[in-house]
Amino acid sequence: MKRIERPAALILLAAVLFTLSGCYSGNIDQYFSPPQPSEEYLQLQELIDQEISGGSEYASPTRGSYRQSVQLEDLDGNGVDEAIVFFRDADRNLKINIYASTSRVFRKVLTLQGEGRSFGSVEYADFNGDGWKDLVVAWQIAGSMSLLSVYSMANWTGELLLSTDSTEFLVGDLNGDKQSDLLVLRGVTSDAYMADMYTYTRERGAQATSAALSAGIFELRRARTVTLSGGTGALMVESVLENGDLVTDLLVCREGSLVNLTMNRGTGVSETRRSYTLAYAQDIDGDGVTEIPRPQQLYSQGGEVFWSLAWYRYDAAGRTTDVMTTYHCFSDSWYLVLPQGWTTGLTIRRDDTVPGERTIILSRLTTDGGVNDLLAVYTITGENRSERAAQDGRFILLEETATVYAAELLSPGVDRDDIQKRFFRINSDWSSGSI
Repeated sequence: MKRIERPAALILLAAVLFTLSGCYSGNIDQYFSPPQPSEEYLQLQELIDQEISGGSEYASPTRGSYRQSVQLEDLDGNGVDEAIVFFRDADRNLKINIYASTSRVFRKVLTLQGEGRSFGSVEYADFNGDGWKDLVVAWQIAGSMSLLSVYSMANWTGELLLSTDSTEFLVGDLNGDKQSDLLVLRGVTSDAYMADMYTYTRERGAQATSAALSAGIFELRRARTVTLSGGTGALMVESVLENGDLVTDLLVCREGSLVNLTMNRGTGVSETRRSYTLAYAQDIDGDGVTEIPRPQQLYSQGGEVFWSLAWYRYDAAGRTTDVMTTYHCFSDSWYLVLPQGWTTGLTIRRDDTVPGERTIILSRLTTDGGVNDLLAVYTITGENRSERAAQDGRFILLEETATVYAAELLSPGVDRDDIQKRFFRINSDWSSGSI
């Protein structure tokens, strides 16, 4: 990694440490002046410069939420942030320096060293309830393989609490004891993965329970902690199988053991397996509970294939509840919650013959084999998009900077206000996760 020279390092530390100097005061001209670093910041910078002058360079973590080479975190719970700085030394070895502040003076209190070519993800969590945040770091060995280490920060001992191989890890509370659990995903073979849940107490140390993910996984796509119906926490892992199907594994802690709720014991693959791979699990109705989609291929009026999505929530016992059914138009970034009765005989076609307009027409098959058009949804671009969105009985659903979404009722039984309430934009991060 290219070394960050002193001017760039100063800017980096100024951005993350300016808050250490307290509230800013001054005249109006000073408010528009660059922030002045505090003495505390300058003293910390001197310590870091000493490290760099010895041949070290910054080595930022490459994954996860914490990707800065200089991070601030209150590890000892005294209300004052420590500085955690990630380096690669002159011998190309990875190390982490921790600087604590006493009476506004920083000193190096701990150095952690590990093997690997880079830092993966980093997290901070109190696993044993002692009031100190432990440091979790993935020392990336090769590809997606990492050595995961958990270090106690208590009294700056750096005691190694746990070490295991890992492909991905998360922190969450699955057993409901208000204590952080370490959730680890690891490859057993090229297409078999396990999920491990580690709990840690000072009396018993690290205790692990494991469960298998779906068989035949080609790639892990998303992993996150979610909430089930009834408020139970769960680990959700979404993966691509070797044949290209998408699968969601849902794991809970039941009587101290990790259990895969969605696993089909006969096939070894989750019952959520689906060939339609665009739709990932999400909280579709905004109630705090995550739902998993079940795609249904619709009757085709031509060569293009369309799908509806029935969304199901799970409880801790594995029981499912049907929440709603939607049509997601991923190409135009919108979706519609389908009204009652539309799911039976629904068929969809696309019309892109008008320049600057992309049209989706939702229809239902009639008993005599005909097609009854219900609604047209337009995605309109171009300079006169607002005018075109309001012409010929159309009404605007959503107006953005460069795009207008509009609709036209094609059946007397369709209610305009109802359609407007059912129309939503697909956010760019709607299916994001930790991987």
